Amino acid sequence: MAKVAEHFCPLEPACYHESRPCYRHCGAAVSDEKDFGQGEYDPEDTARKRAYRDLRNARKEVRRELRRQRRSQQHPPTRYLFWGLMFILWAILILLFTQDRITSGNLWKAFITGLGGILTIRSLVYVTTPSYRSRAMGSLIPGIILTVIGLGLLFGYSTWLPLTLAVVGVAVIIISWFLQREISKRLATQATLRESEVKYRHIIDSANSVIMEMDAVGNVTFANQFALNLFGFREEEILGHSVVGTIVAPTSSAASELETMVRHIVTTPEAYLHDEKENLRKNGEKVWMAWTYRPILDESGNLKEILCTAIDRTQQKKAEELAARQMKEETAAEERTRLARDLHDAVSQTLFSTSLIAEVLPKVWERNKDEGLKKLEEVRLLTRGALAEMRTLLFELRPAALADADMRDLLRQLAESVTGRTRVPVALEVNGAADMPADVKIAFYRIAQEALNNVVKHSGASQARVKLICQPHLISLRVSDNGRGFDATQVAAGSFGLNNMRERASQVGASLRVQSKVGEGSEVTAIWQDGAGEVPQ
Repeated sequence: MAKVAEHFCPLEPACYHESRPCYRHCGAAVSDEKDFGQGEYDPEDTARKRAYRDLRNARKEVRRELRRQRRSQQHPPTRYLFWGLMFILWAILILLFTQDRITSGNLWKAFITGLGGILTIRSLVYVTTPSYRSRAMGSLIPGIILTVIGLGLLFGYSTWLPLTLAVVGVAVIIISWFLQREISKRLATQATLRESEVKYRHIIDSANSVIMEMDAVGNVTFANQFALNLFGFREEEILGHSVVGTIVAPTSSAASELETMVRHIVTTPEAYLHDEKENLRKNGEKVWMAWTYRPILDESGNLKEILCTAIDRTQQKKAEELAARQMKEETAAEERTRLARDLHDAVSQTLFSTSLIAEVLPKVWERNKDEGLKKLEEVRLLTRGALAEMRTLLFELRPAALADADMRDLLRQLAESVTGRTRVPVALEVNGAADMPADVKIAFYRIAQEALNNVVKHSGASQARVKLICQPHLISLRVSDNGRGFDATQVAAGSFGLNNMRERASQVGASLRVQSKVGEGSEVTAIWQDGAGEVPQ
């Protein structure tokens, strides 16, 4: 076995090791070449060195920051007063010595007297500054003692001894009174602060809402008991940790959103008074919280902390989602019921009629060929009407398709469906390019649909007519029939069909006119214009 070399750690002189590695500081070890080798690369030792170097740099940065903070703090007003008075004292002593006003033996005695006066003056300045008043006693007592000693040395203790004792006694009384007063004030202030802190803590912990504080980088610095219970964390598990990864899901956008809030909350605090978002409990369960953020600034106006308060809206959110889901299901059920009714009233009856005609058609054809041709035409009309009715129902199931479809095709399918369902022929006439805004197209389609339903249900007409006139700035829709008509002045106020048509026309800024006379049929006219245009006659 080769001789083991001695080694001192280069990073820590007090660290001495022989054959075992120094894992605390440098990760190095010196031994014989056979056992350990020379110049081998050890990844673990390199990682330890790098970690120690990073820690040392971090400590240096902390020390630099502390020095910057100490320099930025306000210094007492006597920082330069003491040295200024010292220079003045030396100038006066030198002047008196050069003019033979004072001997060299009394020079140091005069300096002690002057130094006591400087300390006394500085203590009076401290008294006038409330934030440094506690330092006054530290200058007043030495100042009085040095002044009395200096005067005694200059003029002799036989003359100054009674006066010295009297001055010291008065100074002790004043100092003790002042100290007692300051101590009483501090005790009262501390008691008030403790009482306020107890009340504040009680209020915070008994609040039925989340109250948290985080610093300017998003680390949690305080959380009340309600917040700990709600999110399921202990204090040591959340304090000092970032909100991202604890109560906020660590998504790609979470960190950027937090950085944006920290950057803008000082300038635009009103933007963060209500922020509803999804948070996480410790067990991964999601909760909905309504947050309010308020900035806490330091004396320089910089962001110090952010006060975060929130209420749990999980139950309300679940109730809202349940209500929305129930409403959606009810709407779907109503839509299915309406669709089934429409299919029964329209398509089913039409197809049933078609099937009956198709069954008797061969016998009719054998007896009378002309009558058979009429039945074939009737079957054709019924099937076209059923097809148009099905397309209309498909449009009802997909309202967005109405906005994309051509108005000419919509009216043609509507006319064919009415004809096939009721055997009332509906003539369609379209003049001009049927280009119009989507909301106007849907409103005019619904008006035509309602008007034709009224023709079928109430007029007893043998034919109807739909006419659409499209001009660059004006669109006119007319639905007329040759039915029994009615007295337009006697229309009931609760007529849903007419009211629905008027509401749809007013929603798009169109006008609606209803004209009818008993025995002369009726006419419904809707006119929409977005600019200069003349109403066609």
